[in-house]
Amino acid sequence: MDNVSATFKIKELKDKLLYSLLVISSICLVTLVPVPAVNNPQLRDLLASWGDLGILMNVTSVGGFASGSVILLGIYPFLAASILMQILTLVVPKLRNLAQLGDAGTKVIAKITRIATIVMCVIMGGLCAYGIRDAFIPTLNFWVAIVIAGLAISAGAAAIAWGCEILNTKGLGNGISLILFAGCARYIPGVLVKVFTKSAEKFGLPLGIVFTVLGVILSIALITFMVFVTMGERKVKILFRKMTSGMKQFGVPNQVIPIHITQAGVMPVVYSLTIVSFPAVITAMLNPGSTDPMILSVTDVTHNVLYFILFLMFMVLFVYIFSIMQFNPVDVANEIRNYGGYIQGVKAGKLTSEYLFKLYMNMIIIGAVYLTLLCAVPMGLSLIPGLGKIWFAGLSFVILAGCITEVLMILANGIKTHEEGEKQKNKRYKSAGRNFR
Repeated sequence: MDNVSATFKIKELKDKLLYSLLVISSICLVTLVPVPAVNNPQLRDLLASWGDLGILMNVTSVGGFASGSVILLGIYPFLAASILMQILTLVVPKLRNLAQLGDAGTKVIAKITRIATIVMCVIMGGLCAYGIRDAFIPTLNFWVAIVIAGLAISAGAAAIAWGCEILNTKGLGNGISLILFAGCARYIPGVLVKVFTKSAEKFGLPLGIVFTVLGVILSIALITFMVFVTMGERKVKILFRKMTSGMKQFGVPNQVIPIHITQAGVMPVVYSLTIVSFPAVITAMLNPGSTDPMILSVTDVTHNVLYFILFLMFMVLFVYIFSIMQFNPVDVANEIRNYGGYIQGVKAGKLTSEYLFKLYMNMIIIGAVYLTLLCAVPMGLSLIPGLGKIWFAGLSFVILAGCITEVLMILANGIKTHEEGEKQKNKRYKSAGRNFR
């Protein structure tokens, strides 16, 4: 809470926070804009036939899917394009070389990702428009209606992807995390209303209120616990040799390398869910309202054991990939040695890199187990008939806690940087005052 209150005293952080709220609020307003050339009530009925898969789409679109708005695809095309570019960067040598060039290469890859996002928005927008053809206004020509609806849906998906990039550059945190956080948060009131309604009908009004309040308290407690776990870290103390000259010591001050339990954040969960659900989304997009058993077996993500197994496999893989991308033990060990540093009890050089690698791998395993348990338990329970609605519960809590943690860490780092800047400024003022005298 101290960090949040201090944020409004620092102009840069306050501007980022207000800018993030403005972008997310704008996205929420766009969810009220319906798809043109389409009968909106019929469109909502068609989209409701997606079943539990619609929960995922509703979260990615901040509620735009359920309302049948122009952003009903949400950031799903952007996620698909980003994952495709990540895979191509690892496979294609030219892209891999670009990624190793630093900021210049990163900018080129980001530009290619934007192009891939637009292409994905057009493709998925066209497929979605074809899938909702039964909801077209009858007085319009079929081809005119499909072009208008396809362009509107594609433009909506491109717009929300643009908003995601704006949040990345000018907002407070990762754009994907913030939009998914908004989607989960907007879904909460509806869930609470359902809990209250069903419990009141079955147990009476007083117990309905009690169960709803208990649900709110337990949810807040669980998210708080997850935030503390996610912010948990192992601190590795780095000692640097000092040179003494007279009464003064010179050298780099001792430092600490923080290694977090969930170094990869929420992106492994998001990427895994996107890859696993992609066949189901495309199938549901082309066959809304279908009763064909084969199609239902593909679109039913909550009761399909194959989706459950694939999700766990991809999540563990992405936890490892994203963690390794953020921390390279060999580079860190070389940098420590170059500055004359060492870890107490560990020799500099190869032994230091081996020590850091072993420690980091242990933290990756802990983080993978932690995320797997949170996501796998509700998804496993959803395989039981009648419990399909809880399959997204663990994912929602991971997204909410992960985004809160990310924002809190950005605020803490921003406040620390501001305080250090103020100290340096005061030192310069004092030095200038002494020189003036």
